[in-house]
Amino acid sequence: MIENPSSADASRKSGRCYPARCPLRFVARLPVAIFVGIARALFYSAWCLAFYVFCMFRPFTGMMIVAAIVMVPMSIVVFANPDAANRMPFRAFALMMIGLVAIAVGYSLFVDWITPPGVVDPFARDRSDRR
Repeated sequence: MIENPSSADASRKSGRCYPARCPLRFVARLPVAIFVGIARALFYSAWCLAFYVFCMFRPFTGMMIVAAIVMVPMSIVVFANPDAANRMPFRAFALMMIGLVAIAVGYSLFVDWITPPGVVDPFARDRSDRR
C-alpha cells in the first residue's frame, strides 16, 4: 500500500516553506526584513537630501563659467603688460580659466549622475536651461 505524504512532508521535501506551515522561519526573518527596509529608507533619504543640496549649488558653478569668460581678457592684458598682475604669469589666468570650466562641467555631470530614480531637480525652474 502506497502512503500519501502529508502536506507538511511535501513542503519539506520540495524546499518550500510558507508562513502558515513553518512560522518559526517567518518570525526569524521578520526582524532582518524590517532592518533591511529601514536601512534602505535611510539610504534613499540621505541620497535624496544630498542631491537636493548639490542642486542648490549649481548656480555657483554657473558663475564659475562667467568667471572663466572674464579670465580670457585678463590673460590678454597680463600678456601685454606683465606688471599688471604683480609678476603673475599670463599662463596662470589661462589655466584658471580651464580649471573653472572643468570644475563647473564636472560638477554638473556629477549631479546628473547621482540623481536618484524618480527625483527631478527641484531648482530647475530657477535655471535658464531647464533640463
